[in-house]
Amino acid sequence: MASEIKRRFSLDKAEIDPALRNRIMSADGDDELGSWDGKTIEDLVKELDRIEETQDVNYSGLPHNSNIPEDLRQQVEKDLPIWACDASGNCLIGEQAGKIRTVDQIRKHYEKKYGSVDGFKEKLRLEREKFIQEMKGK
Repeated sequence: MASEIKRRFSLDKAEIDPALRNRIMSADGDDELGSWDGKTIEDLVKELDRIEETQDVNYSGLPHNSNIPEDLRQQVEKDLPIWACDASGNCLIGEQAGKIRTVDQIRKHYEKKYGSVDGFKEKLRLEREKFIQEMKGK
């Protein structure tokens, strides 16, 4: 007896092979350059060093972006590039992805400079509103 083929709809939960989430892809998405399991940021640094020894690379992104805390995404990521965070809260940061900082260290930076991460986001919101008002006035 043939196995029954089940129809799947777009809203159905899809099973994704966990190994696919570990892939480090080229900027064009054509080549798998390496992999990282998201456990320790030091392993990611070693893997990036290994890749860069043999290839001139640009990355489309690094795996396990879900490890980056929600409050450090979007505006904060644009101000302080956060490339990836591991499961323990250590993050690879900086323009050239050359520094490792903990999530707490990143938050403390914004607390010291702006009172909090939310204080930084509020500053950006106010600057944006001011810019929009200035543009409307012209």
